Amino acid sequence: MDPISPRDGGTHSLWRIFGINAALLVVLGGLYLASQWFDVREQEMRRLEALDTQLHISTEQLISDVAREMMVLERVLRGESDDQWRGSLESALGRHPSLVSLIAVPFADYRGSSLRQIGVGRSCSWQLSQSEAQALPGRSSLLFGSALPLASGQPGLPFYRYMDVEGMPWLIIGCLDFSESRSLLANPGSDEGQRLRLFSTNGLLLFSSPQEHALGITGKLPLSSLASMGKYISERGVRRYHVPGFDGRPRMAAGSYIAPLKLFSVVSQPVSTLWWYWWQRTWFGLLLGGIFLVVLVVVVARAERQRGERHDELEGALESMTARSRTLITLMDNLPGVVYRIEVNTGVLTFISSGAAELFGRSAESLVGAGVTLSELIHQEDRQAVSTARHWAMCAQMRHEQVFRIIADHERWVLERSVMIEGEDGVRYWEGLLLDISAHKESERQLDFLARHDALTGLHNRKAFMAAADENVAVGGLMIYADIDRFSTVNDGLGHEAGDQLLVSMGERLRRLLPPGGLVARLGADEFGLYLPHGNEHPAQVVEELQQKIERPFTILGRPLIISLTAGYALAESGGDAQALMLNADVALYHAKSRGDHALCWESSLDKHVASRMTLEQDLRQAIDRDQLYLHYQPQLNAEGELLGVEALLRWQHPELGMISPAQFIPLAEETGLIFRLGRFVLEEACAQMVRWQEVGLHMPRMAVNLSARQLTSGYEHEVISVLESQNLSPTRLEVEVTETLLIQDMEGGLAVLNALRELGVRVALDDFGQGYSSLSYLSSLPLDVLKVDRSFVMKMDALAIVDSGNRCPNHQATQLIGAIISLGHSLGHEIVAEGVETEAQFEGLKQLGCDSYQGFLLARPMSADAIVERFMTVS
Repeated sequence: MDPISPRDGGTHSLWRIFGINAALLVVLGGLYLASQWFDVREQEMRRLEALDTQLHISTEQLISDVAREMMVLERVLRGESDDQWRGSLESALGRHPSLVSLIAVPFADYRGSSLRQIGVGRSCSWQLSQSEAQALPGRSSLLFGSALPLASGQPGLPFYRYMDVEGMPWLIIGCLDFSESRSLLANPGSDEGQRLRLFSTNGLLLFSSPQEHALGITGKLPLSSLASMGKYISERGVRRYHVPGFDGRPRMAAGSYIAPLKLFSVVSQPVSTLWWYWWQRTWFGLLLGGIFLVVLVVVVARAERQRGERHDELEGALESMTARSRTLITLMDNLPGVVYRIEVNTGVLTFISSGAAELFGRSAESLVGAGVTLSELIHQEDRQAVSTARHWAMCAQMRHEQVFRIIADHERWVLERSVMIEGEDGVRYWEGLLLDISAHKESERQLDFLARHDALTGLHNRKAFMAAADENVAVGGLMIYADIDRFSTVNDGLGHEAGDQLLVSMGERLRRLLPPGGLVARLGADEFGLYLPHGNEHPAQVVEELQQKIERPFTILGRPLIISLTAGYALAESGGDAQALMLNADVALYHAKSRGDHALCWESSLDKHVASRMTLEQDLRQAIDRDQLYLHYQPQLNAEGELLGVEALLRWQHPELGMISPAQFIPLAEETGLIFRLGRFVLEEACAQMVRWQEVGLHMPRMAVNLSARQLTSGYEHEVISVLESQNLSPTRLEVEVTETLLIQDMEGGLAVLNALRELGVRVALDDFGQGYSSLSYLSSLPLDVLKVDRSFVMKMDALAIVDSGNRCPNHQATQLIGAIISLGHSLGHEIVAEGVETEAQFEGLKQLGCDSYQGFLLARPMSADAIVERFMTVS
């Protein structure tokens, strides 16, 4: 289906309705405007007819007045002489302003009379026709002629009257000028000063308002048709529309016939004035119609926009539903499990997704078409539990979730999540999802196994071993704690793969050697624990036989290896627990390794050593807080005896045991974690002493402090920065000493810390150089400033070597070795410090080899801070 088609049809329909409404509105508006136009035109025509009627009446009145005036004038002239006529004529002109001229001429001379003489025209002549002349003597009324141009350029209406004075015929000739300012016809409601002008041309009487220059309508009425036309007009009047006037503008006119005068009166006005009247009457309607159209357009546009938005929403929803449907179908076809529907009453499958082929090994069509029930696919041992759980879920009207096994090519576990629904046909269904969780179940088994076993060897781990042993030690038995001798040699020499293979092989051999009821576990890196329920009768013999069987060769990476175990063992006592028994075996192993024994049985005297070690640990903790620790400083001098710096050495003055060697308490501090507090104490005290020496006037170029293995960890540089800032001491005056052995233990972390310290400006020295196994291989990559040659090399310089003849001579080999170390260090840009210089021969030999500085009892023993001041202040 094209999603655009519905919207286009809706759009056309909506705009079609709008077009019909708009067309209807236009038609109604057109009819309204046309009716208003005809109404205005009819109204104006009635007004013109009313004006024409008034004009008709006024004109008849005017003519009547003029006729009476002429009759009066005739009587006056009859009683006057010719000389007095002029005054009477002027008096008559004065009484009637519309009369522009009056003249009396003999009737016999009218043919030759010039209109110029009466001021009517300039070059026009006027004479009566034969028939008019014959009719005059017997006529009592005025005879009007055609309109003539006046001297002012405006048309005038000439008239004449026959008069018999003393037997002599005379003509009174006059002219009515309607261009004068006095009003011929009063028009109520008209502007002040409005007047009408009347004239005749070829039998047609015309008029206009003072604002118009074109007066009336054009067209000529033949004189021969005046009678019939006059009768027609007198009966009906005349209306004329869109008649061109003298000004060329279309006009509308109303006319009537003045029968007594045989004249026509016509009132006209331009058609264009009708538009203004029409607009005044229709503008509000047009405005309302326009507003309605605009509102209609806005409403339609808004409705169309809303309809379009709704249509888009529906299309989007439809597309979304279609996409979701596709996604749902895709998901159902690609789920690791199966979507299904079964009837509640029969349990028959009515739908199952295509994932059934992978889960059950049967196609969805074969399962649904065969009327298979879901219960038939569930493992027989789990059917009852599944049925019961589903029944309770149906009663409680809640979702059903359960884990069970199904019948497939191998054991499979599934997680079922289902809900009961009611279909349109009123039938209830279970709709749900079966997820294959076999891998998850396998992972759970593995996690459970790993929680109780060692991942590498598959043996019990410490926790599981102790839990199993704790159930048996109450009735006796033998606990053995053993570790592999020289295991690090295998790891370092053959690699970790060989070490792992050795551990696996060792675990397998120990498992095979166990008697019934025995337990074995991997307790640490190369440590194993064994519990033998009946080994307490001859424990030494049992342990020895076990060690002998272990020493049979192992084949590791194709190479035969003979491996031995060092063991500590303890006998279970009645009412004892596995934890105490394991601790005793551990103590026995510790003493066996320290003594070099192959195996050792625990006895109570061994605990005294442990107790003394614990006591020493507690005393060391208190020594830090009770100020029993202090520093001595061993100077470092150059060949001329000048002081180059000192090395800070930690001392412990025990209140009861006296001076305790650092070799005794430093390893204990590292093992217990106290080394961090000791290291902080040494760093703070050494830097503070530098400041105190400076205050008394002794300049100490540098101070060297030693770092232990546990101190050389990430973040130590922040501790150094904190101490230096608190003492306001330059980092260049501090030197840290590390041993090669410490760096090899954590090369990556150690290098990161040393690089950070060097970036601060702290000097780095490698102490005891030459004792390690790989000094030269690591030397080029270490961030060093100083190499300290180990004292063992310096001591060999005084030893005598035995030559072939049996004589003794100086040990040149040792001297050459130190020289090579000094040359190598100088080539790498390092300063060389010789440790343990105790004889003059050593000192002289080292000077000849180019050693930079010296440290030893010959030059200066470790001394207190005050002794440093006393000696070197005097020297300076």
